[in-house]
Amino acid sequence: MKDLYCVILAAGLGTRMKSSLAKVLHPVAGRPMLMYTLDNVLALKPVKTAVVVGHQADKVKALLPPGVVPAFQKEQKGTAHAASVGLGRLGAGGARGANKGATGGAGDTLLLVSGDTPLLGHETLKGLISYHKQKKADITVLTAYLDDPAGYGRIVREDGIVKRIVEQKDATPSEREIGEINSGTYCFDIASLKKALSEVRSENAQGEFYLTDVIEIVQKNGGKVAGFPVDDPMVAMGVNSRTELAMAEKEIRKKINQRLMNSGVTMTDPESTYISAEVKIGPDTIIHPGNHITGSTSIGPGCLLMAGNIISGSVIGGGVKVKGYSVIEDSRISERAEVGPFAHLRPGSVVGAEARVGNFVELKKAEIGQGTKASHLTYLGDAVIGRNVNIGAGTITCNYDGFSKFKTVIGDDVFVGSDTQFIAPVNIGNGALIAAGSTITKDVPDNALALSRAPQMNRENWAKENRNRKIKKKS
Repeated sequence: MKDLYCVILAAGLGTRMKSSLAKVLHPVAGRPMLMYTLDNVLALKPVKTAVVVGHQADKVKALLPPGVVPAFQKEQKGTAHAASVGLGRLGAGGARGANKGATGGAGDTLLLVSGDTPLLGHETLKGLISYHKQKKADITVLTAYLDDPAGYGRIVREDGIVKRIVEQKDATPSEREIGEINSGTYCFDIASLKKALSEVRSENAQGEFYLTDVIEIVQKNGGKVAGFPVDDPMVAMGVNSRTELAMAEKEIRKKINQRLMNSGVTMTDPESTYISAEVKIGPDTIIHPGNHITGSTSIGPGCLLMAGNIISGSVIGGGVKVKGYSVIEDSRISERAEVGPFAHLRPGSVVGAEARVGNFVELKKAEIGQGTKASHLTYLGDAVIGRNVNIGAGTITCNYDGFSKFKTVIGDDVFVGSDTQFIAPVNIGNGALIAAGSTITKDVPDNALALSRAPQMNRENWAKENRNRKIKKKS
């Protein structure tokens, strides 16, 4: 919008969160909550957007995309002061110690949003801006009606007209009964706002410069104030506590799951399926209860995720089956492979097409070739394993000598018997056969048999004689 400027307030710590982490950095569905506000604001295509930062400013600034400017609020003196700091950084004028000099053009609009409103979508913001222009208002407040308005500023109307906003701590008992609340989101005519900000004072319970005071100031100066109530009060909810954080998380996860199901993904129990905002899943994939899928994970079409898996930052091809209670971290699984149950793929693992990584198998920086099977009770670390290899139960690549890590390389079509240990570094040639119970310390040539066991010795009647000796001694 060619006449729209935006300020996002993100300077506070959020004392009610009772956290050392700044409030806007708390994750919601895998993303800092500020990112939702940024996405929704930038979807409006404003001329310029500023984010007011304060607590943990460097961490907040690190989230800002190109073109969004930070505005540092050295001291948190209230929302009016924050708005002034943001205005100054936009080059739209400011007050109370903010950068001054530049001005917005006649009729320019400022959208001011709190960074703790992850449910406030861009369609609602578009509706607010449209209403503000339709009413030709100097200020339009986004409001909502709550059954329990405790903690929010109340909208005081007279004959339906917004007259003022009173904060919870300054409200009278009758004002606290008002159900219409201030969401903390506003549209301003920039010229009217600049004039009003210069008149804001801090005579209130908190000793701060309240942005809400500009309502009365603008009206005193002959300006017009409008209120824009939202149909769904949830969209206006600010996250001020851990309880509200959980509520926002639930709502956003619900929307994520609905979007994925609408695109062709089956969830047998969406309420117990936890998927982060960045995850991509192809159609005809079936997800059973208790799956947690996070980060930049991509899952192809036609997959089956059985109950209780934890998958993060991984790429999974089409037709893959992940059996229950497996953990997959920063790994890649190719088409039609099978993983689990109770498998653990640690970062850097690669599973080839149609391969099988079975129950209680752990991979760490291991590459498993096409059609290879490691079916159970195995640890493969720092290994490259070729195609159509059979890894017997109890196989271990001994990759660490207490100081350094070493690699095991196994060629194609190798048969590895159960209870084998590979003492890395070691290379196994194509078509080799490793006898069960072997400890392999040397390279094995192509098509060779490697056998490393102590010779078996049988002593006739030894067990019987030993039992008789013990019985005689006991008696």
